[in-house]
This record gives sequence, C-alpha cells and structure tokens, in this order.
Amino acid sequence: MAHAWTITSFYRFLDLEPDRLDALVTELSEVLREQGIWGLVILATEGINATVAAESPDTIARFKMLVCERLGDDGIRFKDSTSEIKPFRHQNVVGRTEIVTLRRPDLHPDDPESSHLSAREWHAMLGSPEPKIVLDTRNRYETVAGKFRGAIDPGLDAFSEWGEYLDRAELPTDVPVMIYCTGGIRCEKAILELRARGFEKVYQLRDGILGYLAEFPDGEFEGECFVFDDRVALDQHLQPTTRFGICPGCGLTGSIETRCAWCGGRFLACEDCTPRPALTCCKTCRDRVGRHGVRFGA
Repeated sequence: MAHAWTITSFYRFLDLEPDRLDALVTELSEVLREQGIWGLVILATEGINATVAAESPDTIARFKMLVCERLGDDGIRFKDSTSEIKPFRHQNVVGRTEIVTLRRPDLHPDDPESSHLSAREWHAMLGSPEPKIVLDTRNRYETVAGKFRGAIDPGLDAFSEWGEYLDRAELPTDVPVMIYCTGGIRCEKAILELRARGFEKVYQLRDGILGYLAEFPDGEFEGECFVFDDRVALDQHLQPTTRFGICPGCGLTGSIETRCAWCGGRFLACEDCTPRPALTCCKTCRDRVGRHGVRFGA
C-alpha cells in the first residue's frame, strides 16, 4: 500500500517587520530541509501563505506548532489533506512583496468576521431563493476543473486582473455578492476591491473550496478543485484527481488524452494545445521534434 503524505495549507495576514521577515525566511528554510518538509512558504511584510507536505503527520503537527509560536498567533486555520503521491518537488521559502499577488500591496485585509461565511452558511445561502451573485476569484485555468453551480467565471489569466474585471463587469452593487477561491486567501483582498467600488453586501467563503468540500462533498461545487502541486486537482472527497493533468504544451490544466508527436505516448493536454500537430509529452520529446520533425501523427 502506498504511503500517504500529510499536507497542510494555511495563510495569515499580520504585520512582519523586514528584519523579522528575513529571519523567518532563513529559519523556515532550514526547518524544511532538516525535517523533510516539501512545498512552498511565502512570506511578506503582510503575512504568510503556505502549502507544505511531509511523510509523517507528526512532522506536520510540529511544523504547525512552530509557525504559530514564531508568529505569536494560535488562531491560524490549517486545511489538511493527504496524498499517496509526493505532491511537491521543491522545498522553497521565499520573501515577496505580497503573499497573494494582486499587485495592490496597499490593500490590508482587516478580516471582518461579518463577511466570512462558514461552509454551512455558504451552502444555505447558495440554496436560498434570494437574489445573489456568485463570483469565482480564481484564474481560468483553475475554473476549468470545476466551480460552484451558477458561479460567474471572470476569465482571469492572473489574480492581478481582478480590479480590471470589476471595472468592466457592470454588476449591480445592491445585490449580495458571494466570492470564493481555493483556500480563502484571494478573497481577503478581492473583497476590498469590491467594497472600494460600492458593493454593499459582500460575503466570502471561509477556508475556500477546500473547506467546503470537507463538509459538503457532492454538494453545490461541480467538478474538481485545482491545487498548486503535483496532485493537480482534488475530487469531491479531497482525493487526487484521476481526470486532470498538467498540459505539457502550456503548463495549465488538461483533460484531453493526446498522443505525443515524438514517442507516441499518451498524456493529458488542454483544449487550446490539443490541435497542435507537434505537441509532445515532455521537453526531451519536444527537443527531438525540433531537430528531427514529427515522428507520430500528422
């Protein structure tokens, strides 16, 4: 039986001085290497955002305790899952200007509890007959895998386009707006952009899609949830996908079985890349097609 990896995702907005930020980057980098923890930790003066994995659940438990201790905050919400495959190939702790890239470092979430809906409250509001607008704040390569029933997909290539989308969308500001993302972090800033444009009632899904699926598998979320690791997406029961892969042509979500133009092997590609006659399964095959031409197919 394959060994299960324990995975945890979390974020927290809090003020970190630059000197403290640098010290945390150094310390957590050492912890990941020494403890055999894989994944990505992003630190900025506005807080922390991370998804990491280890073969031992005890290792992840100790890491959680360390993070809470170093940040002086025991209110961090951790979202856990497991995987039979190793979800990450790198051990990265990086310092950036934002922990989620909106390109608006001036926006500082104030975390008003009145705007956060639990999974149960979100589920009930979705099922109510009252008028509402449900907005997906994720990028289009994420929404390909799945989204909430009836949600609007803004078609973003990057989260930094969120403000531009709101400016052209012409949404009514007096109708309640429900926003969601993978784990909740993007909504913390997305909601501020909505309020700046006069939206009166905006609600965000606490803990995101991952938190919702933990309580309501096969509920109002249709399809699967894209995640930023080698699992690609999680199904309704938070298990690694069997439907989606990473398209080698563009690096985005793919679900169409395709034949490599060089080796003839089968792989998953996206709709945009599939029509390409010289699409290959990997860089090695792509280099060989470049030197020798297509071996299989047209």
